[in-house]
Amino acid sequence: MKGAGFLGRFARNRGALGGALIILAVALIAVLAHLLFPVDPLRIVGQPEQWPGADPDFPLGTDSLGRNMLAQLVYGARATLLIGLFASAMATLIGVSVGATAGYFGGWIDEIAMRLSELFQTIPNLIFVLTIVVILGSTLENIVIAIGLVSWTPIARLTRAEFLALRDREFVQACRAMGMGDLAIIAREILPNALPPVIVLSSLVVAGAILFESAVSFLGLGDPNIASWGRLVGDGRLLIRSSWYISAIPGVAIMVTVLCLNLIGDGLNDALNPKLRDR
Repeated sequence: MKGAGFLGRFARNRGALGGALIILAVALIAVLAHLLFPVDPLRIVGQPEQWPGADPDFPLGTDSLGRNMLAQLVYGARATLLIGLFASAMATLIGVSVGATAGYFGGWIDEIAMRLSELFQTIPNLIFVLTIVVILGSTLENIVIAIGLVSWTPIARLTRAEFLALRDREFVQACRAMGMGDLAIIAREILPNALPPVIVLSSLVVAGAILFESAVSFLGLGDPNIASWGRLVGDGRLLIRSSWYISAIPGVAIMVTVLCLNLIGDGLNDALNPKLRDR
């Protein structure tokens, strides 16, 4: 019944519902990419810079080297969503672990954790990501690690605030009186009550991770063996006057995906926030 109530509240937000449907469609296309386009998307298959609609074999045209734009867009959806989801999962895991520990124990542990988060926040995120990618190498895994390492601080601070508000509540004190250990109290009692706002923020981290990956690929530091939307935008920037569609098409895909993820975040906030359930 709780799940049905959550879905009902989420569905009442039409923007969030529309965004979720679009993201599901993009995810389905990404999963079926190898069936839709069995040929390597980075393979040269036609004349360069064919405009969309000029050749029925290439509905979205070809890029500066003669590669199928639609195939690269479809495979790029797979890379983009994978990076966004895994980077968000990594950031959430680090942030929740640090924030829960700091908020529950307090004292010098809290001081060290918060100073560490402030240290990460003083470094511009994009520069930090680029530095890590340059040091570790331009692979998909390293890009995920780099984005995850710069995205955990807001989640840690939010989790800490929730734990500070919950650690002295009656049900927590009852658990301590019963002899329950700290780890059990954190995992079983406080964390489930602190998760709703963290889930909302994690959905927004996915959108931020997609923008980070697009920026890294745009600057030429993405994985050269993987088609990505940011790389397409970067490839077309020198041809913006003659073949602007090369940058515009993946740019619109990035914009729509990030917008949908932000709408989903708003919908999750409306559905999970008890103060907004009857809005």
